[in-house]
Amino acid sequence: MAVQRLSPPSAWRIVLPGCLLLVVLSSCHRARPVIAVIPRTAGNTLWEGEHAGAALVAHEKGLGIYYNAPTREDDLSSQLGIIEKALDRGCNGIILSPVEALPVRTTIRRAIEGGVPTVIVGTDLGIPAGKNLAYVLNDEVAGGELAARRVARILDGKGSIAIVGISSQLTSTAIRERSLETVLAKEFPDIHVTDRRLGLPTVPQEQQVAEELVSKENPVNAIVALSEASTRGAYYALVEFNRIGKIKLVGFDQDLLEPVRSGGIDSIILQNTYGMGRRAMEIMYGQLHGAPPVPRATLQPVLLTRDNIDSTQVRQMLTLVWWYDE
Repeated sequence: MAVQRLSPPSAWRIVLPGCLLLVVLSSCHRARPVIAVIPRTAGNTLWEGEHAGAALVAHEKGLGIYYNAPTREDDLSSQLGIIEKALDRGCNGIILSPVEALPVRTTIRRAIEGGVPTVIVGTDLGIPAGKNLAYVLNDEVAGGELAARRVARILDGKGSIAIVGISSQLTSTAIRERSLETVLAKEFPDIHVTDRRLGLPTVPQEQQVAEELVSKENPVNAIVALSEASTRGAYYALVEFNRIGKIKLVGFDQDLLEPVRSGGIDSIILQNTYGMGRRAMEIMYGQLHGAPPVPRATLQPVLLTRDNIDSTQVRQMLTLVWWYDE
């Protein structure tokens, strides 16, 4: 059975891989090893990319997948329940993208102490990597640097900005924010951060935060949104108050591509979640077969702009067109 991966010749599209490849397993007790893949949320291009990458490697290596996820990115209790269910069913390994870092530590410690290989994708839990625990991370420092230099470029090195979507629950977002501010302070002293807002769970809540910022009599010159929800919320606020083009928006983790084409969103810093899913499953396969531990792998983000939105690199990160040829 060969695997074919095709790129459409002209217009590219996104196909949710769960519809093409996987039948969610009713039980993890199978003759072949079964890996639980648990992203932050389902039906989202960002995390479906991880799903696709993990699924393709699992097929190549003869592994099964139990795929399940919360329907909302803020649904911590559901994610914890899914992890517990996977462990109770005897899954042979877990690949997890946590909704929050701190609350999942106890459950993950239970897994690794019980000998279940675990790969954490997207954020550091604060538990040291070891025999049964590895991390596959986005380079958040590089992401913050990309955002800082993009803001400096579009503002010609001077102006005021707001940072929204700062999370106290995920180390990844906190690292983005620190990296962004470090580069601005060191390289662009005439750009001032005048507002910093903590991230909220839903897009409507983030939109309310952004509306407060953009409706001021003297609003900021640009907004940097550190999460998918805050990027969407900020974009909707700019549309609502007719500030498109007047206030620049640099976001993270977003899959709204048309506003990038039109200029409503200046740019997006993208995680390569497809590559992260592939690497996570490769590490998992190695763990199951006694390979030397790979404690940490880091992938580079990409700055998506109107100029490179149709580039081969971006297509590979966002276009999930693949199937099996019997």
